[in-house]
Parts: sequence; structure tokens; C-alpha cells
Amino acid sequence: MILVVLDHDGNKLRKASLEALTRARKLSEAFGEGVAGVLLAEGQAPVEEARAYVETLYVAELGPYTAEKWAAGILEAAKAGVKAIVAPSSRQSRTYMGRVAYALKAGLLEDTLESWAEGGEVYATRYAYLNRVTQKVKTAPPVVLTVKPNTTPLAEPLGQAGQVVALPIPPVPTVEVLERVQEEKKGVSLTEANVVVTGGRGMGGPEAFKEAEELAALLGGAVGATRAVVDAGWRPYSEQVGQTGKTVQPSLYIALGVSGAVQHLAGMNKSKYIVAVNKDPEAPIFKHADYGIVGDVHQVLPALIQAVKKLKD
Repeated sequence: MILVVLDHDGNKLRKASLEALTRARKLSEAFGEGVAGVLLAEGQAPVEEARAYVETLYVAELGPYTAEKWAAGILEAAKAGVKAIVAPSSRQSRTYMGRVAYALKAGLLEDTLESWAEGGEVYATRYAYLNRVTQKVKTAPPVVLTVKPNTTPLAEPLGQAGQVVALPIPPVPTVEVLERVQEEKKGVSLTEANVVVTGGRGMGGPEAFKEAEELAALLGGAVGATRAVVDAGWRPYSEQVGQTGKTVQPSLYIALGVSGAVQHLAGMNKSKYIVAVNKDPEAPIFKHADYGIVGDVHQVLPALIQAVKKLKD
């Protein structure tokens, strides 16, 4: 069996789950194994949507997320026997997939760009050294593999609904979640956005991000921020792009007042097109940009907004 961990927001599957499904189906063809999904939930879960993509769907209601409980749920589904477990790469999967791999004595391939089976082994490519090097790696089954977002075509439904199996989850020693404060997020998810508008310290202050938000909304994208901006309290950590934040790979990345430190580049340098605006012509970001504008972001940004509005009209 090839098992896919189906990430969701409570109402629908995340795009990254459909990418993981595509990878799982490719391994399924190579090994001659069926594809099953596991849906772990804290209350509501998109069961009907998920069962349209897999032959068998394992479902467990686990309460508030902890890595121990999520790992236990996946391992329960894996008792049927697995060649591979595939999951979207995320901050959460980095905490629970290692536990799953250890329990199964499986090879762990994280943040993979592509994956395939050959000669009974699983191969994958992934970035290393701050995304400057691409590695080719391999391991023998069973394998635990995570899929880097925005690297793989989205899977299509099968055309028929798979069977649903409720998972019995044994009690596991775990951290107890006493309280959770969740930030209200509007618009497109940063990691799933096709357009990302990121502001750096050159924005000057939090008020300047209103125009960044306007540009992102016009382009149907999301707003990002550098670590310096987040550390200054101008924007929330959930918007941080970079080595210690989120990795994005949109079709269009607009960097406003971003210097281009190597730690930030690690989170966005694989974007299809990069547009940089900076008043310093020697800013490192220009070495990585497809298009560069040397100028004051407070003058260029309003002009960009007006240009987009004109095109939309």
C-alpha cells in the first residue's frame, strides 16, 4: 500500500495534499500497490472530498494537534502494510513524520522536489545548502517521504468514492494542549499563493504594508515579510519567508525593500519570476531577480498598484 497523509483546513483538502497524491500514484504504478489516504482531524474533516481521491480512506478524530497523536494515527493506518508514506511538507509534518519513520525503521526523504521508484528503490531530489545545491538521494522501502509545495501537478479525483475506515487510536503519551490562540487569516495561504508580495525593512514601517496588501489583493496573491520586519513587530511570524520562516515557490515573487540576505533567499529563490524594488543598486536581491527596479519603494509601489488597476480595467 502507498499511504498518503491528506492535510486539510477542516473544510477542504489543501493544495499540497493533491500534490502528495500525485506523487503517491506515481509510486503506486511502480510498485503495483493501491493508494490509501489517512485523514487526521480535530473535529470537522472533508471526508467526502478526500474519499474521491483514494481507494481507501482512513479517518481518525484526534482532538488538538500534537506530533505524538498524528504519528500514532498514521502508524495505525500503516498496520495494513506500506511501501511508502507520502505527506505534504510543512512545519507539522517535520515533527510527526520523523517519528513515523523511526517507528517503521524506514528511510526518511524530506522536502522532495520529485520522486520515483527504480529497481525496487525510491529515488528523490531535494535542495540542500540553503537551496543552492540539488541532491539526488535513494532509499529502500519502506520509505517516508514529504513533498515540497508547488513542485508537483495536482491530482484529479478518481471518479468513484473510496471506502471509509474509522481508525482506532490507542492512547499515547503526549503533551496536553491546554489553550490555543489562532490568528485569523484572510485571503490566500502564503505557501499556496501563486503570487507573493513581500516587504522588507526598506518599507520603513508597518503602515507601508497596507499598499503591499492592496497589490497582493489585486494580483490574487499573499503578503510575505522578511525576518527583520517580523522581529520589528510590523508583521506576524506566519508571513515570514526565509530559512527560519516559510518556503514559497510562486509564479511571481515581488520583493519590496528586501535586501536579499542569503537566509531570505533560501525561502524564495526558486520562484518562477522575481521582481525586486530597492533604492540600493548594489542590493544582493538584484543578482537573483528577473526584473529589477532601482527606486524608492514608496514611489514605485503606488505606481505598480495603478498599473495593475489599469490592466484589470
